[in-house]
Amino acid sequence: MNTPTPDPSVPPPAPAPTRGEASWVREPVDTTIEANWLFWLRRERFRSRATGKTHDFYVMHLADAVNVIALTPDDQVVFVRQFRAGSGRDSLEPPGGLLDRDEDPCTAGARELLEETGYAGDPPEFLGAAYSNPSIMTSKISVVLVRNARLVAPPEPDDHEEVSVELVPARDIPRLIREGAIDHALSIMGLLWWLYGEAPGGASLSGGA
Repeated sequence: MNTPTPDPSVPPPAPAPTRGEASWVREPVDTTIEANWLFWLRRERFRSRATGKTHDFYVMHLADAVNVIALTPDDQVVFVRQFRAGSGRDSLEPPGGLLDRDEDPCTAGARELLEETGYAGDPPEFLGAAYSNPSIMTSKISVVLVRNARLVAPPEPDDHEEVSVELVPARDIPRLIREGAIDHALSIMGLLWWLYGEAPGGASLSGGA
């Protein structure tokens, strides 16, 4: 995983302008509660356009991220299994990581795939992006697809990462999602996004062959 190192003394960038006119307007009142290598946690004040009332929201400014759907020539998908402190358990999910500021998701995706798994393939294809949790976070997650992924080098995860690589037949992914074997919400979003567009080996949103 790429680990950006923000300077806690420097305020995070303001959220990107909304599409259209947001119903709440940000006021020039905010307080940084926590600033570390991973995120800024701030209390930010917004005013309702409808009522004029103000409310303080807690907002986590976190770097954008990318998930990589890496498909091998024999229609298997490259997954990693790693510990997640929030759930207190290991999680089966596509490889991915954080982006440097203004970094292209396809560039970051190819890097994260190689570092975490040792796999590389065709140039990444951008599938889309969505906000990770817009109620409290500024970050967006992009999904990219890498075709013809092959093992080309030993994995080189970060020092704090303990990652095992697993290949999963594409046709099995809908079943694994239904059974809860894949239960990371952002991973599921990316996988369904990919399956909706194309379904190697007969997989579909309703199940595989």
